[in-house]
Amino acid sequence: MSKHHKVWQQLNPRQQTTLTAIYRADQAVESAQKQAWHKGLSREKAAVWRNLQYYFEPTSHETLLHRLLRQADVVDQGLGSTLQVLERHQLIGCDYRQNELISIKLTTTGRAVARAGLGESAAKKPPKGQLKPRQWEALAKAYQAGDQGIDGGGSFGDYTGFSWQWTWLRLRDYPGGGLVEEVGYWKDGKHSYKLVITEAGFEFYKQQWEHYHT
Repeated sequence: MSKHHKVWQQLNPRQQTTLTAIYRADQAVESAQKQAWHKGLSREKAAVWRNLQYYFEPTSHETLLHRLLRQADVVDQGLGSTLQVLERHQLIGCDYRQNELISIKLTTTGRAVARAGLGESAAKKPPKGQLKPRQWEALAKAYQAGDQGIDGGGSFGDYTGFSWQWTWLRLRDYPGGGLVEEVGYWKDGKHSYKLVITEAGFEFYKQQWEHYHT
């Protein structure tokens, strides 16, 4: 039995239910952040989004964490003492303002204990060098464009809606040889840029197509 599973067994059913609800909220927010990453959208720092908002004004939209705890039937006068037990085990951290619970943050240990108790395992990290789905999609666009390249439309770094910071830079600076390169050119008296797939990019795409397609 792992040390995390032993901690899980030390919790009573109510405490386990409460931790599970917090864990589900944590994982839902994490999933949303990953989706933002894949789409090339900006993301908040983990230190920010892992603080799960609990408090909400009576006239405002109920927070995800509050809803999951309410559905678990633990939002009552005993919630405070339950959270105190989880804090003593260093499974969560609570933020209070004027005795009002504002947010809850699941700790790394809390996440591991919840997974152990629920029989779940952490997602494995992708192999080193593997492109994220959005990055592969961008490389496919560059491959389809061929020598003609993807025109920047006169705006540096603006290529077909893919993030320059999270997508194109990854392909340009790919270890062992850039998969795309940015080329400047003149057209109608104006200087512009385009992204062109490199020979290394062509080879990478052809060799890895089946893997990424699967």
